[in-house]
Amino acid sequence: MISHQTATPKLIRPSLTTTKQTTAPLIKSKQTSGKVTEIIMRDDELSNMPMLMPLLAQLSRDDRWFVWIAPPIVLPKALLADAGIDLSKVILLKPDDNHSVYELSCQALKAGTCHAVITWPGYLSEDELNGLEDAARTGSSHGIVIRGRQNA
Repeated sequence: MISHQTATPKLIRPSLTTTKQTTAPLIKSKQTSGKVTEIIMRDDELSNMPMLMPLLAQLSRDDRWFVWIAPPIVLPKALLADAGIDLSKVILLKPDDNHSVYELSCQALKAGTCHAVITWPGYLSEDELNGLEDAARTGSSHGIVIRGRQNA
């Protein structure tokens, strides 16, 4: 399982060597950064998680961190690795009394050290969604918000 962190960590860039093979995906990711995508699920069941695995694997291939905030379950590391997710680039953040899902999401998006931030926030107001979009633009990151239809 991925370990939980309850405080906001200092986000730093993983030390990877940039080669011609990694340059093309970096250029592509910068063209799509600074945006927030919403995925609305019919229900809160995780039966749709296998459908998300290829997306999660693709997002873990950038040279920056891939942050997961408040997933409804913690999936076994072996399952994630088998799906092609580079676990060395995944940071799992868990909200606590001092850091809400929304606050953690904004901080991770603004930091500029995260390629993508995927979050399960539940309900978001229009102002909060706009705040996530502003944070994503500031940090040149991509936010993915997954929530149930009842929270949309």
